[in-house]
Amino acid sequence: MEKPITYIGLDVHKETIAVALAEAGRRSEVREYGTIANTPTALKALVSKLAESGSVLRFCYG
Repeated sequence: MEKPITYIGLDVHKETIAVALAEAGRRSEVREYGTIANTPTALKALVSKLAESGSVLRFCYG
């Protein structure tokens, strides 16, 4: 059985990163996750938290 895919959009700014999520599928809703600090620690914490779902994570940087 294939793992579900979660797409993570990152809108990167100097001090913050806005995060949005969408599940794989044509009719999937894009939802705002929130804003995190633009630091390696905050990004690592985000990835760790999202990985808990067991989904394959795919990132898009903008």
